[in-house]
Amino acid sequence: MARVLVIDDESMVGVILRYAFEAKGHETVTADGGSVGIDLARAEHPDAIVLDLMMPAVNGYDVLEALRGDRDTHEVPILVLTAATLSRERERCFSEGADVVMTKPFDPGDVAAAVEDLLSHRPSTGVAVG
Repeated sequence: MARVLVIDDESMVGVILRYAFEAKGHETVTADGGSVGIDLARAEHPDAIVLDLMMPAVNGYDVLEALRGDRDTHEVPILVLTAATLSRERERCFSEGADVVMTKPFDPGDVAAAVEDLLSHRPSTGVAVG
């Protein structure tokens, strides 16, 4: 069983992903924004993080920067969920430290499968899905 942190300002995303992860036997912790997500990542020591990119105040790029710059969280695999479809935004996600980028809307089963793949072997380069 793994612990997955979902950071998204839309609470329904956390609920949907919680069901998907729990169906696979994983524990899910949710954060309703970027600053709370950073704090929870440091306190909860998740095995993987699912991160929304577009959030008010502290956005996904800010979270990526903070987590990759912290010695306790810099190696945690991060899957970014985004409605942004431009290649430059995806490239920025990878340059900031995302392991996988998936486009919203998403299939919860696909997100859970991608996280399980991250947990089994962390890719050495970024992977775009969707």
